[in-house]
Amino acid sequence: CRPHAQGVRNKVDDRDSYTPGWKYSHWEQKGVPIRVEIGPKDLAKEQAVVARRDTGKKDFVPWTELAARVKAECDTMQKEMLQRARAEFDASIVTVTKWEDFVPALDAKKMVLAPWCEETEVEEEVKVKSTTPQGMGAKTLCIPFEQPPLPKGTMCFAAPDKPAKRWTLWGRSY
Repeated sequence: CRPHAQGVRNKVDDRDSYTPGWKYSHWEQKGVPIRVEIGPKDLAKEQAVVARRDTGKKDFVPWTELAARVKAECDTMQKEMLQRARAEFDASIVTVTKWEDFVPALDAKKMVLAPWCEETEVEEEVKVKSTTPQGMGAKTLCIPFEQPPLPKGTMCFAAPDKPAKRWTLWGRSY
């Protein structure tokens, strides 16, 4: 088994002064994504237990497949974690075009995508007007690179007399 050949760093924790449970916890706290366990029975069977930190899933893997399997599990884990993070991020964004919908979305702990005129005075006004007992005022988080279509004539959500220039992501800092 040569994990380095697959581009996977590994560390053998052969300290006898700690129990396996303590070692598992120690390395999990350090952020190690995959644990490979090899006990006396595993030595006899020429296999190892591969445990994923994110799901807790454990598999018995023959030594001959171990390095490739650990690499594959790392790749799978990264893809799955990215998919979950993107889904959570996308679910936390609400699109609004009117001030009346803006503060309720913030109070629901969402980020708000809204058409904005890109004027500092309007941003300061939004910060003041959106302050509530539940949270501090909203601020611009970013102007997304990938802009949804902005129909011609769309007005700024916070200053209805000013034309919007771009969609902007707003949120509260906690």
